[in-house]
Amino acid sequence: MISLVRKSSKQLVIETNDLASIEDYLINHLKAYKSNLCTVVSRSNEDCTLIYVTENIRKPFLIEENNPVYLLPEDSDQILCNIINDGKINLIKNLKVAPRQILFRYFGNLDKIIFSLLKDYEGRIINIEDAMFNLDLKGSVVAFTEKPLSRNISISDMNEKAIVIDMPMKELYRNIKLNLLRYLNEGLENKNWNELDIKIYDIYNAYHLHYRRLIHVLDHLELGLVLGENWSRDRGALLMTVGTYSIKFFTLHDPKYIKKILLGLEISSDNERICDYDLYYNKKKISWIEFAQNRKESRIDVAKRCREELMNMLPSSSIKYLNDMEMEVSRNIKEK
Repeated sequence: MISLVRKSSKQLVIETNDLASIEDYLINHLKAYKSNLCTVVSRSNEDCTLIYVTENIRKPFLIEENNPVYLLPEDSDQILCNIINDGKINLIKNLKVAPRQILFRYFGNLDKIIFSLLKDYEGRIINIEDAMFNLDLKGSVVAFTEKPLSRNISISDMNEKAIVIDMPMKELYRNIKLNLLRYLNEGLENKNWNELDIKIYDIYNAYHLHYRRLIHVLDHLELGLVLGENWSRDRGALLMTVGTYSIKFFTLHDPKYIKKILLGLEISSDNERICDYDLYYNKKKISWIEFAQNRKESRIDVAKRCREELMNMLPSSSIKYLNDMEMEVSRNIKEK
């Protein structure tokens, strides 16, 4: 599925009279990760909290590039509970909640999406770095990225244009979610969704494993929407009828881009071909031959190259998941 909007990490500013002790507590007891803002943001998600520490919470809070920032994979409420329960409340003089961003994934013409948002909410355009490094910024910030929102988003992944809207973040987030498809389609202009048919073939009958591998990748890379599935029968070699599992898939990506990903899934980590993922667009099959760099390349050669590209898109957790699935496929083959 495609996720089009989510929130950034929560942000908390702590004023203290003892910088050394609060840092020691955050790092050694709560196991916080310490680095600069750019590095910390690249490792965070909406379930995390970023903590900034200062000796004077009332002075303007513009973060310098190398100011320390602490990252905890917990909600700010839980962190404050830990501080109180651990008897460390004496380390805190004042607290302030810093602005939290709304992350918007866009396709196509970003300027049209921004124009539509500003027309609806009367905001202003701001540079993304100015928005990220200014903890005193008034209003709610909407940042834009072309990257999938299921992964961590760094500042460099965001478009240089952001917008600030004078509205509480929760209210703005709710309103944007209600109008997501309108904003998305305005950015797409005249571009249409591509309707694809993906057909899974497997002579060893491990369809459930190949389906799980495929859906995992489609979901993690947020490539589109699955709008239908069914079993069918096709004619294979020598006019033999073979069973296939068909998936109706809608995507904004070029069909050939999706085909490259499917080719990468046709082989296992040890380069063994374990299934076929055929792709049809406008009832025409997209052949693997279109991706061969020369006449000597075989389907396995093409699949190796596509698999390498695919693995570079995925985090280590997804690679492990695929490898585990492929081990099950191999066991299934040996049992046949």
